[in-house]
Parts: sequence; C-alpha cells; structure tokens
Amino acid sequence: MKKLFSIFFILFAVEIYAQDELAFEFDYARFKYDTSSVYVEFYYDLMPSKMTATEDLQIEAIVHVEIKDANADTIFFKRDWKIANTIDTANSLKSYTGVVGMVMPEGKYSLYIKAYDANKPSFYKEIRETIEAIPFTNDKYALSDIQIATNIKREGANPNSIFYKNTLEVIPNPSMIFSNKMPVLFYYAELYNLKLEDPQADFTLYKELFNGIGNKVGGQSRKIAQNDKPTVDIGFFNLSKLPTDSYTLKLSLVDNKTNQGYISSKRFYYYNPDFVDTTTHYRINRGFAGSEFAIMNAEDCDKMFDQIKYIASGNEINQYKKLDSLNGKREFLFTFWQRRDPDPSTPVNEFKEDYMRRVEYVNQNFSYYSRPGYLTDRGRVYLVYGEPDQRDRYPNQSNMKPYEVWFYNQIEGGVTFIFGDVTGFGNYELLHSDKRGEVRDDNWQYRLRTTQ
Repeated sequence: MKKLFSIFFILFAVEIYAQDELAFEFDYARFKYDTSSVYVEFYYDLMPSKMTATEDLQIEAIVHVEIKDANADTIFFKRDWKIANTIDTANSLKSYTGVVGMVMPEGKYSLYIKAYDANKPSFYKEIRETIEAIPFTNDKYALSDIQIATNIKREGANPNSIFYKNTLEVIPNPSMIFSNKMPVLFYYAELYNLKLEDPQADFTLYKELFNGIGNKVGGQSRKIAQNDKPTVDIGFFNLSKLPTDSYTLKLSLVDNKTNQGYISSKRFYYYNPDFVDTTTHYRINRGFAGSEFAIMNAEDCDKMFDQIKYIASGNEINQYKKLDSLNGKREFLFTFWQRRDPDPSTPVNEFKEDYMRRVEYVNQNFSYYSRPGYLTDRGRVYLVYGEPDQRDRYPNQSNMKPYEVWFYNQIEGGVTFIFGDVTGFGNYELLHSDKRGEVRDDNWQYRLRTTQ
C-alpha cells in the first residue's frame, strides 16, 4: 500500500504548477474513429495577463507539443505552435482558446507540452499526461469521453469555426474550472453502436452530478431508441446554487433489458464565494465542521498554503490570493486536500499525511537560520519529488565548496539535482538539474570553485 501510494504521489507531482507560471490550460477527449484508432481532440486555453509585450504591444506564446509511444519510446508527433496578437491595453486582454485534433492508433502515449512566453522564455508552463488510445468496437454500445464546455451553439453555429462539429459549435473549457461568474456547465458526448439483440429493447441515458464526497447533487435522464448511427448528446447544468467543491459529471448509457451499462465521467471544479444556503452548505460540507481547518486562524492558513504552494495549480494560487475572509481560506484548504485524497472512503487522507511528513522532514533537516526548510531549494525539491533514490554529499572536495547530488531514478528515466553551498554559510542552492522545467547550468562547478 505504501509503495502504491508513493507512486500516486510521484504521478501527482508531475502535474504540479510553479508558483508563477504561464496561464495555459489543457484538456482532451477521445472519440470513435475506426477499429484500430481513435480520434483525439486536444483543447487549450491561454490567458496572456502576465505575458511580456514588446514596445509595439505584441505578445507571442510558443506551444511545444511532443507525443511519444510509451511502449516503443519513439516520437509519434512533435510540433510547435505560435499564438500571437496585439494588445491595446491591459484591460483588453482575453484568453485564446483552441482545439487540435488527430487520429491516434491503438496504444499508450506520453504527452509533453511546454507553453512559454516568446518574449520571456523563463515564463512557462509544462504539462505531462499519459493517454491511452483504445479503439471503440463496432459490436457494443459505448460512450465517448465527455467534453465540458463554456457554451454550445446550435442556432447560429459557425460552420467555419474550429469548434464546429455535428452541426454544433462547442466551445471547450480546458481549465475544467467554473465559478459564480461562469456558473453554467455545458457538455458534449457521442453515443455509438446503439443496437441490441432484442429489437424491442431501448436505452436510458443517465446524466448525474456528484460532489467531492460522492453525494448526488443533480441529475436527469432520457430514453434513447436503438439507432445504427452515432448519436450526439449535449446538455448543461446550472451550478449557481452549489458550494465551492470538486464535482464529477457522470453519463451512464444503460440497456434497460439487462440493466448493464457503459459509463463515462469527467471531473471539474466549481468556485462559488457567494454561496449562502447554510442548510445545503452544511449538508455538502459536513466534513469541514469537524476538520482541523474549521478552527485554523489566518496565520495558520497562510502558513499551510505557503507550504503547499508547490503542488497547487496556477488557478488555485490565484484563488487563494483573492480570498479576504478567514472562512474562505479555511474552506479553500479543506477542499484543496479533499480533491487530492487518493481514497476518500478512508478517514485518513494519505496524500496529505505523506506531504506534511515531508514538510516536517525538510524543516528539521534543511532550515537555514530563520528560514524554514520548506522555503529552501532542497526543501522544495524534496516536497515536490520526494526522498531521492540516492544522495551523495561532498563536504570537503579540494578547491570546491560543499555540494550535494540527488538522484531520482523513476522520473523522466533518471534525473539529478545538484545543490551547492555557494555562500559558505550552509544555504545549499539549486545550481543545476537535468529535470525538465528546473534550473539547468552545465557549468555549475565554476560557482563552487574556491581558487582560480
């Protein structure tokens, strides 16, 4: 169990966001193509609010996409896209949403995306995903992935739009985040092979909404007759009366005769600071009242967020910064850990327990004068990636200041981190790493030399 959880933690850490990163979001959905391939749509959204503009107010982002066959370790797809525009004022900034589709043969793929500001390459965001392309058969009813959207247009849909499909214009929401300012969730899904052995039988499509603790908070259903052709199902849920929480949209296509079905689900997050229905709030968040977060003061909340910022998303960081009430901060932290609980059926959040043990360890071992360990370079790396597989210390090398080399064998085929005591006062700075997204300096030794 410990080993399995450690693997979960490493996989989760791969998806972390830096504290200050490009506001780039990504999602994907898989649809039927043929018996040996699937059609995958990749959705992206870029918010240029913190990007660097040139003197003539030009902004430009580069999106690098690399897809590998995970089994053969060969490149399946590799390409760079450029997103450029001119801004008039800071207030005129708007997000840029797009979609790219491709046919992917059956297999398992590793996806790597790096989006960065062309005028400031150090301002970037990296995303890693594993995608399984499992073709849909022709002899069994099925559902595609769910695409969640900010809007779906039928009337007035533009056939020339990149979002146009099956007579609809489906505007994706790659962030999978909704709020009180955008409370309506739209969704799109495709139904395949709607044929049964009994010509008199039919289907029911159940559309259900569940909150973070698994309680059903909304739903609807409709009967569907047998059909030889693929069918599209679209719909929406108004979330305005729901509290801040993570939610799951679940579609179940059920054979009414056998009561067997096919399920597709999608998780998203809803942020609602205006929620005032105390009865429903207590019912949905009854776990909060008895939690440690309900009695935390503002200083405790800010300290904990400072400790967990390395595994918080860019959206979560922005949300917390905007909170001006103590209860808002308490509920944010409660939901933050709830969303990351690998097994909500148990009373212990194993992910939180493991992470806070790391915080305790780095504070005991890497603190520097009045600076706690979690604010040091070694502390951050330990919190994000865990205990290294090997740690070599070099405290007394000839003509070299003290340094350490950490090895992680299970990340990107093996990566290293090199920390050096540049000042000579025991503060080990990260000098070099071959981990993508980290500081890289192949001449790091020069910073540690004590003689010329």
